Amino acid sequence: MTFILILFQKQVQIPLSCIRILVDFLVHENIDIRKISEQCISALCRIQKPPIIYIEKSLHDIFYHIKKPCPDEIVSCPGDRDDNLWITLNDYQPPKTQIEWEQTCFLDKCFHGYYKWPKVIKYPMNKRERYTKETMPEHVAILYKRFMDKNFITKLIQYMVITDERNQSNFNVHRFRMFKGLFRNFGFDLVDHFMEQLDILIHEKMTEKQEGCHRVAAEIVAGMIRGSKHWTLEMLEKLWQKLIPFLNEVCTNLNPETLSRWGSCFKFAMEDLDPRRLHHLIEFIRTLINNQTTVNTFLETSRWFLILKLTHFEWRIPAIWCAINEHAKEMLDHPYKAVREHIANVLSVW
Repeated sequence: MTFILILFQKQVQIPLSCIRILVDFLVHENIDIRKISEQCISALCRIQKPPIIYIEKSLHDIFYHIKKPCPDEIVSCPGDRDDNLWITLNDYQPPKTQIEWEQTCFLDKCFHGYYKWPKVIKYPMNKRERYTKETMPEHVAILYKRFMDKNFITKLIQYMVITDERNQSNFNVHRFRMFKGLFRNFGFDLVDHFMEQLDILIHEKMTEKQEGCHRVAAEIVAGMIRGSKHWTLEMLEKLWQKLIPFLNEVCTNLNPETLSRWGSCFKFAMEDLDPRRLHHLIEFIRTLINNQTTVNTFLETSRWFLILKLTHFEWRIPAIWCAINEHAKEMLDHPYKAVREHIANVLSVW
């Protein structure tokens, strides 16, 4: 299997027949073939992804653009400082136009600015070339056409659920990467078909299928969020208009079998990303603390469990953590021990 993936190289053209076979194998009856195919499609998406546009700017230029005084190069005091506040979520105002969105300097790695600033910063522009139906190469169009086929997606997801039922596997990282690549390469075009399937997955009535359904749904959503990293502002707004109500319903109906799957979903969706990119998701998770209940202890502890996933942003969401901590302190006298323990875990973070 590893050998097959190594053979996929950008500089070596992959036969179209090979791509068609790999896509067909996603719905093969043999589970091992399906697993290999998922990893191969993930590799194909990585090879086919449109190039990233990088920008290299001096520290002075960046601070001039954001209208902040350029910090002293000698200063190297680690932690929160006035000169690194702009890459946190504090006082962040989401861009209103596509031009503003593209010009925003997003720094996805958490180490940027924590100790000191380099003289020159190289970062990806929040824009990339996009495939269109008119300009899409044939080797890319093969994937696009199959994943635009509603019947194919339905069959694919059914097989994924069956696979999970048999193996009771954890969150499938390879599958997440495949979905991430698909949404990155093809943008919003795939969203509607997948949202229909997501709605079906989370409303599965058969108890023995629920865990597998939620696992697959979590993998799709994580890939969708991560793949939208360089989408346009308009595409992102439409995406979150669909995802927020969906996630609200998910979090209202969590159970012990599905909680860890959605925890993994948020983890993989947020890792190594600038929190300003994901302000919709962060705000959604923050608002979970407002849904207090004394009727269902599990739902209450689940919300605090999901809130802890915000630790993946480390030091870059200070205002969010302050708000959460203030609310948590008011609930330290909660009548249920399990809830108090989860609240204590949150308070220990900051």
